[in-house]
This record gives sequence, C-alpha cells and structure tokens, in this order.
Amino acid sequence: MSGIGSPKEAPLERFRHGELEMAVRRAGDSGPGVVLLHNGGTSHTIWRHQIADLATDHRVVAVDLPGFGDSPRPSRPIDLADHIELVSALIEHDGLPPVSLVGNCMGSAIAAGVAANSSSDVRALVMVNPLTDATFRAGGLGLLMAPDSKWAKARAPLRAALRRLRVPRAIAPLVLRYQMGPAGARAGLHHDPELTACLLRDDEAPALTDVLADLPESYRIVRGPDSPPLCTIWGARNRVLSPRAGVRLDKVLRSDRRMLVHDAGHMPMLERPDEVTGTIRSFLADAATGRLRTSPDVQR
Repeated sequence: MSGIGSPKEAPLERFRHGELEMAVRRAGDSGPGVVLLHNGGTSHTIWRHQIADLATDHRVVAVDLPGFGDSPRPSRPIDLADHIELVSALIEHDGLPPVSLVGNCMGSAIAAGVAANSSSDVRALVMVNPLTDATFRAGGLGLLMAPDSKWAKARAPLRAALRRLRVPRAIAPLVLRYQMGPAGARAGLHHDPELTACLLRDDEAPALTDVLADLPESYRIVRGPDSPPLCTIWGARNRVLSPRAGVRLDKVLRSDRRMLVHDAGHMPMLERPDEVTGTIRSFLADAATGRLRTSPDVQR
C-alpha cells in the first residue's frame, strides 16, 4: 500500500450543520461505521489507504474539517467544541452509531470529545499522535506557545503574522519533510501532490492559527469510566508532537492498546500504512467483540 498516490475514491460530498460546512468522502456500503478525522494542515487524504481497506466491510466516512482540504473556512474562528458538535451532527445524520472514531492529532482530540459527550454512541476510539496542550508544548513547535506572562505579549502579533502566512510551493516539501519520519522520507511523501495542495491553500494558515489559539484552553483529553475502548498510536520520530509526552498521556488515559511506530513521524498512517491499518482493523474487531488483548503494547 505504501508510496505516493491514492486508490480510486468516490467523489466528495457536502455536509452542512448550521453555519459550518465540510467536505465528506463516504465509502463502503455496509458494516459498522467508522469516521476518520485528519490532523491540522492536511485533509482526509491522509487516510487514503485506510479508506480503501476498511471500506470493504465498514461504512467509512472521512472528512475535511472546516478550513482544511476542500472545506471552506468559516466566517469566524471556531474552537474544539464547534468541531465536536459538527462531527457529532454528521454521525447522527449518517446513522452511524455505534461508531468507531479514528483521529490524528487534532482529529484525536475531536474524536475524544465526541466520545465524552456521547459515550454510548461510540464503539471504539483510535487516537494517532493525540494533540493536547502538553504534547504540543513538548514538541518541536512548542515555542509557539508562550511559556509565561512575559512572553504572552508576543503571542498575539505572532499569531496575526501566522494567519497571513502562505507557504511558497518551493518550501512545501521542507514543511512536509519536517513532519515525516524516515519511513515517510523513503516513500517520498514530502513530495506528495495531495499533501502539497493542502499546504498551498489560502485558508490553511488561518485555520491552523485558530487551532493554535484554542489549544491552551480546550485541548485536554480525558477518559471517564464509561469511555469506549482506546487504542493510541504514536510515530516515534514525531517532531510536531512529543512521543515522550504521549507516553505520559497514555498512562493517564489507561489506553487498552498502544502502538509505537519506530520510523514514522506525524503521519504514520501514510508512512507505514500496512502496519497502522492492520492495528486499527484488529483493534476495532476486538473492541466490537470485547476480546481486547491482555498485553496492550505493539511495537513496529
């Protein structure tokens, strides 16, 4: 499955809830529902391999969150709660419960929020490189968050500048390469045309900046006693978020299964698609039947 290029996919559809609209790719005619949520800065295309595999026996819904991919940026900045409400409305509209949620980075936080609000509607959670204030601050871009009140004064003008930033086409491979581990570099994913197109959109920087502004207040992932089974997947060479902070988060969340992909970075679902898809598929099957393994750790 690895390499550049996408399997043939169904056309994008549109879903609107209130003032928010997002592009949706639906695949698969029958089976349990699965919703795939991307990280900030990309689109549903990061799940291209998982869509093709899971759609053989699942109803798969992959979205472009507002401001990303083929979805328009809203007229106002939206926060994590808005994303959670929008995805929850889509799940209800499509009749997916009990649904499995799979997210990367900010997509993981959205998935966790949906589960927290409606745990009975969620069969299982897979969180890839989950974004929290702690995992971001400990990562390579953590300096974008002011560490104390002295530096907080510089945060507003910095974010204003980020909103106006546009990535030149010649720089896009470098931005993507920063997000990849050795496996992604070997596959040439930093030259992937679909990922590059995401970076070059005018809405990209403002949408990412809105996530950054909301990060300190909203991005706290919690897991209650009634939460669905949880699998976490981390790219060990992730430079955007901190895998070490992720280990601490796993302990707090009491993950039922954990996967560490040694040579992958921020997008292991593209960098090591066969291994990640296999882990997702196995976990969803075990969660559906209650047969979770007693040994939760998987090393790749």
